[in-house]
Amino acid sequence: MPVPFCHMCDSRPVDKQRYGNTGLAEGDYCPVCNRPFCKFHGGKVRWRWRDTRAVETGYVCMECKNAYRHRQWDPVHRDWIN
Repeated sequence: MPVPFCHMCDSRPVDKQRYGNTGLAEGDYCPVCNRPFCKFHGGKVRWRWRDTRAVETGYVCMECKNAYRHRQWDPVHRDWIN
């Protein structure tokens, strides 16, 4: 899903200069903080659903992933793998 800007690129001038707008077409909105991120600032997280035990993956912004905020995203129904 294309996003209008990346909140991490906007807060880091070096990344903004390096990537420009090239990753916005493959960007998405972070389900944890609801801010847009480009394809360069997205990280994959994995979880197991507690009721079905099925493993799934999703993408969050690297800021939320590095701070482990993604683990607060629906902890009642998800067991976090990473």
